[in-house]
Amino acid sequence: MTELMRWMYDHYIKPNIESQPIDEGEALQIDLLNNELSPQLQKTLQEVLALYAAQGFRLGVRTGVTLGADL
Repeated sequence: MTELMRWMYDHYIKPNIESQPIDEGEALQIDLLNNELSPQLQKTLQEVLALYAAQGFRLGVRTGVTLGADL
């Protein structure tokens, strides 16, 4: 991930994701996963999630630019 995308993830994407409401079922799944993973695997999971979130953000931007004229 580039420095720009890392900055975007840390300062825009991640806070936006974390501010979204989650229901009890989702909270339970997150807690179960975090309780099962070792600290090293939790760190690896966060890095993988950051990569996919940044890629999803980039896809959304490209899609918005492409569809901008049609919207």
